[in-house]
Amino acid sequence: GVVSGSSSNAAVAGGGSGAGSGQQGPVEGLRMRPGLAMSQDGRNWARIEADHHTGALFDVGAPGEPDHLYVASPQVVAVGPGDMRMFYTSWDPSRRRFVVLLATSPDGFKWTKRGVLFDPAALAAAAANSDDEDDGAAFDALGAATVSVVRDVDNRQFLMFYEAVATDNRRCIGLAVSKDGNKWRRYGAPVLEAAAGGPTAEAEAGGGAWDAGDVGSPCSVSMSEGRWRLYYAGRRQSGTGPWQGIGLALSVEGGGSFEGVPVSFKRRTPKPGSGPALAR
Repeated sequence: GVVSGSSSNAAVAGGGSGAGSGQQGPVEGLRMRPGLAMSQDGRNWARIEADHHTGALFDVGAPGEPDHLYVASPQVVAVGPGDMRMFYTSWDPSRRRFVVLLATSPDGFKWTKRGVLFDPAALAAAAANSDDEDDGAAFDALGAATVSVVRDVDNRQFLMFYEAVATDNRRCIGLAVSKDGNKWRRYGAPVLEAAAGGPTAEAEAGGGAWDAGDVGSPCSVSMSEGRWRLYYAGRRQSGTGPWQGIGLALSVEGGGSFEGVPVSFKRRTPKPGSGPALAR
């Protein structure tokens, strides 16, 4: 994520030597950690060496901790003076699903881990008054693989759009809302799913919608007056392969809402059959 200051920008990114975020379970050579780069103009960036011996801002967790496999999808929000928060994801073997974790910093350089912040499968189970946290029926039963955390420009609430993972590895985009960034309320349905028709034989053969299989890797933008833009990645086949393009969905005026936030989004397609906003 990119954080803007009065005279410079800072970008925090996950780096490593293995597969990308969204991977379930251990992967040989995968030890992604968050790094920092800074820029005066948003175009030319300089990598900043942090205290960890790799140059990362901090290390993965110790064995048994929920982020000991990797640190992925770092997203930093500057909440106020001396209050910077990094939201990131990892695969927690003890829970057997993805979780969202939190680290805090007074200056963006020195970070303190705060542990698991958001576990959608656990919230879904609690909402259903169930003792079984592994509810396979939930669209996010395997947690949140990536996140986009932003503040609403109108009411300053925190919004978390996340790449929800089902037990069959299908991906869609979920939403959680918080007034303080610590306690989160999960919306009980996806705000954006794979294109109508899903991963049909036509799509698997190379036809159909470019995002008929999965949607994920959300990036949300608050546009004022309750309007939102949701950028996302998509692919034709579900559960496997690289993302194939970037799409855009716009909040629907007068549609459903949750905690004062729109939950109805409509894809923006400039021309019929024109494909994603940005192709891979």
